[in-house]
Amino acid sequence: MLLEDDPQQAELVTQWLSADPLFNVTHYENVKSFLEGCRASVFDVAIMDWELPDQTGLEALKHLRTRDKHDFPVIFTTQRDSEEDIVEALNSGADDYLVKPLRKAELLARVNVARRRLGLASASTTLTLGDILVDTQTRIITKQGEPVKVTQKDFDVTVHLLSNVGKVLSREYLLKAVWGVSADLNTRTVDMHVSRVRRSLGINPDMGYCITTIYQHGYRLEKISNET
Repeated sequence: MLLEDDPQQAELVTQWLSADPLFNVTHYENVKSFLEGCRASVFDVAIMDWELPDQTGLEALKHLRTRDKHDFPVIFTTQRDSEEDIVEALNSGADDYLVKPLRKAELLARVNVARRRLGLASASTTLTLGDILVDTQTRIITKQGEPVKVTQKDFDVTVHLLSNVGKVLSREYLLKAVWGVSADLNTRTVDMHVSRVRRSLGINPDMGYCITTIYQHGYRLEKISNET
């Protein structure tokens, strides 16, 4: 997720990150919408600016860590380059600190470092779940070596589910991630596509995984314990 009020900067960073098919960027322009997004959705890494129209990024960071108890990695980006500012941000809960103007290679490297701390793949173009293989570059899914035909939206839903095993994904998150933030769709559209992915890929307890419906919220792809 990206908290940045400068439209040009936000567009640039979004382009850099979106070039990797495993990255899905959600952009917020102010602290209020950012904090609401944190409560409603699941994120791996946050990139936060300091100077924002309603509050400072530092205030948002303190809110995340002390009130909402979010522990995902946070990379602070700002033109402030004094040692005091850097120390204050790190002491307030930031995991990393980059001084603007940002450089593409450095930013991507820092994001990948943050993701590695979470145990996430950083540059792989494939996702696996049992005998299911998803190639995010060619957009081909195979099961037991045989191609599985799915729609483009079903493919995108599959990628988000497999990239977040064990995490609850809200219907609103999937709508934004797959259909776009301005999509005017009923959340039952998400239900239909998740149901189709479950059926097309044969995700069921027999393969050791299931897609659980979380009442009034969304879905979680989870591994089933073999213990009895």
